[in-house]
Amino acid sequence: MSQECPEFQSHQTRQPQQVRPASLLFGKRFLGLVAMSLVFVVTLVLRPSLLKAAWDGVTRILHVESTPPPPPLVIKARHEMQSPAPAAPQPQSDDSGEAQVQKLSTDFEKSAWGASLQDWSALHPEIPCAPFHGHMWGRGADAQWAQQCSIPTELQAAAHWSFYIFTLQEPLVSRLEQFDETTIALPEEALKQVQQSLQTRLAARYGPAEDRSPTAHARAVSWPEFLRWQPVDLEIQLDLSEFDPQRKEGRLRLQARHRALLNALNDDERLKRLGTADFTYEVGSFIDQQLADSLLLEFPDVATMLVKQQPDPDPQKMREAVEQWQNQLKSAGPAGQTRVRAFVIAAPQTNWKPEKFYDALVRLLTNAKIAPPDRQPVLLFASDRLAWRLPWLMNNDYSQAGHWQKWRTNLASFGVTYEQSGEGGWTYTSALLKRVEADYPETDWGERAFLILLTHGWDTGVDCEAGSDQFRHVIARGLAFLEKRPNSPYQLDVQLIVAQAHETWWSLSQAPTDQEDSDANPQEYKEGAEAARQQAIARYEHLLQFAPQSDQAAYARRVLPRLKQSIDTGQRRFYCSVAD
Repeated sequence: MSQECPEFQSHQTRQPQQVRPASLLFGKRFLGLVAMSLVFVVTLVLRPSLLKAAWDGVTRILHVESTPPPPPLVIKARHEMQSPAPAAPQPQSDDSGEAQVQKLSTDFEKSAWGASLQDWSALHPEIPCAPFHGHMWGRGADAQWAQQCSIPTELQAAAHWSFYIFTLQEPLVSRLEQFDETTIALPEEALKQVQQSLQTRLAARYGPAEDRSPTAHARAVSWPEFLRWQPVDLEIQLDLSEFDPQRKEGRLRLQARHRALLNALNDDERLKRLGTADFTYEVGSFIDQQLADSLLLEFPDVATMLVKQQPDPDPQKMREAVEQWQNQLKSAGPAGQTRVRAFVIAAPQTNWKPEKFYDALVRLLTNAKIAPPDRQPVLLFASDRLAWRLPWLMNNDYSQAGHWQKWRTNLASFGVTYEQSGEGGWTYTSALLKRVEADYPETDWGERAFLILLTHGWDTGVDCEAGSDQFRHVIARGLAFLEKRPNSPYQLDVQLIVAQAHETWWSLSQAPTDQEDSDANPQEYKEGAEAARQQAIARYEHLLQFAPQSDQAAYARRVLPRLKQSIDTGQRRFYCSVAD
């Protein structure tokens, strides 16, 4: 698929037939008259910019007998984008603007929605196509294409037709689900004309657009910046993709998405937490809520710290802020932004005090030393959560900076350690979490600690301290856990993580070597890569078989079609790379 298709020939030269000289002379004169008449009629009826299109259409009709029909499409291309009825000729202020309108309109018409890559390429062999190669850390369904066909112009103005596989129904076929194209950089007036022309053409077919532009005072231009049409099984957007107010120039983007991709995008939010480790460490996560419930009676202040990023504002300070705002409101003039600014400035801004976090942390750790064995993992787990957030509080409140070294020394006596990271910051090493996992493996909190460490690639150090190939540690530890704890409530999570680790291995073996942001050497991962792909497929299929309604199974459905077709998925969840 990566090689370019041969250049498309619009028509072939036919061999002239042998006729008598007299007939040939008469035929030339007759054809000359017919051609002149045809040009005259077409010029009156059509705009000059459509003359070439009309002639190409006549040419195709003349050669229909000698040209074999293209393979059938799953969904035929829609009718050509219609312009309004021809009006009196208007002077063009920018020829490149009109050319951009024609180009985007023509390219949009090539979007035969739901067509297979094979069928579409048969109609457009002049457009080169290539399978996906790269990395896809944390990106949504629209970036998860299997193949993409592009008209290479300048980098930021290329047209792209993206093909996806969102079903496991055999045969697995990638289908056209997205078109997007950006104009070249145009002056503001030309950009406005292009926008209005494209909007008129789209509205003629799909009706009025939904204007999602910001309020007038926040707009970069006077005309609509973000328009959307939502016909059946389709979403079309015409947006101002960029604009330079100093140079007074910008670009427009025309994008269309088909139903299968729209459905997949709707699932992105649900699947996002399964592709990253961050959700387990968000303040107020499900784990924090359960820890808070367990500690509420004995440590109410700790319970609040666990579930809230910031403390509640002091009621007295809030009352004072409201009174100040009311007084300024009475004295403010009728115009200007004084009222809004006064309120924003007066509202009290609160953060947890580092000393309170430190005191709470010491109390938890001291209590954990004398607590019953079944109580210790809860206290240590809660301590781990506070210890993780303490450096962030120190960075936002320098009033306690002089105590930081003393605090670190005291916390180290409890097993809490920090490492210095870039630019003088400090990072918690998750020592308490590792202790919970190692000392209480049979408890629910021990298994939770294992799961969190696994989601982080079993590397809690600074700058990929455990090496770049986290997937190897994840596979080894994950498989051991699945064997030892077949009845764990976290079986599905570990199955998914092990599948992702194998997928990471195989995807690294497909890594491109010509992309600046790719530092992986595919040759280092070739050995064992195909077996890793098969293992990933088996693990994902296991999720479909034993928990078909789970979020983990939904994630597997998204990835499996490309894996089965040996199309790179760009998985990098368990590959650690430090940016320069």
